[in-house]
Amino acid sequence: MNRLNDRAFYSFNIKRAWRAVMNIGQVIIDDIYAINPTDSVRYTLDRMVDLRLTQLPVVKNNLFLGSVTYESLAGLANADQSLEYADVVYQQIHIYGTQHIFDAMLFFQIYQLDLLAVVDEQHAYLGAVTPLELVNTLSQTMSLHQPGGIIVLEMGYRDNALSHIAHIVESDNAQILNSYVQTFSDSSRLEVTIKINKSNISSIVSSFLRHDYTVKATYNDENSRDNSRDRYEQLMNYINM
Repeated sequence: MNRLNDRAFYSFNIKRAWRAVMNIGQVIIDDIYAINPTDSVRYTLDRMVDLRLTQLPVVKNNLFLGSVTYESLAGLANADQSLEYADVVYQQIHIYGTQHIFDAMLFFQIYQLDLLAVVDEQHAYLGAVTPLELVNTLSQTMSLHQPGGIIVLEMGYRDNALSHIAHIVESDNAQILNSYVQTFSDSSRLEVTIKINKSNISSIVSSFLRHDYTVKATYNDENSRDNSRDRYEQLMNYINM
């Protein structure tokens, strides 16, 4: 296949889309989750139950001290003592407001959190983010709510010229709303998934096939739905004969 310069890939509208939200500091919600080390163990446990969370950030004078977990507090004998005098170790898991939202996703996966504290470079507490808030933000950022067709391409590592993919799509007077690449540890091939701002993507799929791309799957193809509907109606007419 002929390949264009990969730098042309950044002509995608995907670049514009990601400008809306790039770092976790733009996703954080307010600090209603923060508790003070002078709060009692009982109060903290009640807050966790009310908020349906298993950890809460501990903040003193706007500085993040760490997080306490339900598991670490539930077994304490004296629930009326304050956190600062309780025999509990704070979890030092947090993310900086300048880090990318993908980093937050990784934190949630690795540590199995339901709340992630966000701090600045001086360790000042900025707020927190939940998995649901992160998913909602990603769905907006990645144009998931916008109508369009989805194409999954399978190719080798050396064939992954995103600029050429963009050129094929743009040649059909369409634009790529977002894309991502999935690699496989046990294979030298990868998958490139692109979402296009057109529901009828049959001509774009044909273009990829002409350029020797392997089209592994398509979704939300308006033309495919129309064809399926036609076949269904033909079948029903045959049955009713």
